[in-house]
Amino acid sequence: MKAKPQLSQSEIKSALAKSSITIRDWTHFHSVLETMRDTGWIFRGVASPLHYPVPSIGRESQYGHYKRAQEERLFDEFKLRAVALISDPRFTDWDWLAYAQHIGVPTRLLDWTSSPLIATFFALEGDGAEDRAIYAIKYSRYIHEVERHSGSPFNGAVEGRFTAPLAFDRIRVQRGLFTIHPDPTKIFYRRGMRVLVIPNSMVKDFRKRLFKYGVDHWLVYPDMHGLGRQLQWQYKNKVGLGDLFMAGRKNV
Repeated sequence: MKAKPQLSQSEIKSALAKSSITIRDWTHFHSVLETMRDTGWIFRGVASPLHYPVPSIGRESQYGHYKRAQEERLFDEFKLRAVALISDPRFTDWDWLAYAQHIGVPTRLLDWTSSPLIATFFALEGDGAEDRAIYAIKYSRYIHEVERHSGSPFNGAVEGRFTAPLAFDRIRVQRGLFTIHPDPTKIFYRRGMRVLVIPNSMVKDFRKRLFKYGVDHWLVYPDMHGLGRQLQWQYKNKVGLGDLFMAGRKNV
C-alpha cells in the first residue's frame, strides 16, 4: 500500500482553518467540549489562531535558522545549570527535556493538557487584542506513545507523545503531557485535529468564568509567583476581593 503524501505547510494551514469552530458564547463552548468527552482527547491553548503548533526550538522567525547541533548544545547547557534547582538520579534525558520545556527553554516538544479548561486558561492568559485558539486532538487514535527507555529523545524518526514524571508540580496540576517532533520546524497536524477559536470580545468574560471554576494563575502555577500573578489579575479586574472593590462603591 502506498503511503499517503505528506501535506505541505500551506495545506496544513488550510486544513486547520477548515477544522476551526468559532465559539459563540460560554454555553456553545461547553456544547463543543461535550463532543470531546472521551478521555483520549488532549488540548493546547494559544494566544492566536496564527500560533500554529510548531515546537519552540523550530520557530525560526523568533530564534533564527534551526540547527540540531545547537539544539543539543542548548539542552546540555540547561542540564548543567538545572541541577542547581532540581536533581534526581532517576531522571533521563526525556525527563530533563520535559522540565526544560515546562520552564520555557526552547525544545522540540509541544505542551498539551488533558484538561480543556487548563488549555482555555493558557489561551486567555495574555492581554493581546487577537482572538484565541485551542487545538484539540484525539491522541489515543492519532499519536502513538513513544518508548522513552529505548533511546535519546533526539534520535526518534516519528512524532509521538509521552508523559513526564509527576515530580514536577506544574506538570502535575496542569495535567500536562507532551508531543515530540523530529523536525521541529514543521507545523504539527493530524487528521481529526480541531481548532476552537474564542473571539477576543469574549476573553474577559471567559477569564472570569474560569476564575469561578477555580482555574486561575494560582492553580496553574502553584507557587509564590502564581499567587502574585493571580492577585495582580484580581486587583486589575476587581474580582473576588470583597465589597470594597465592587463597582459603584466609594473608597473609604
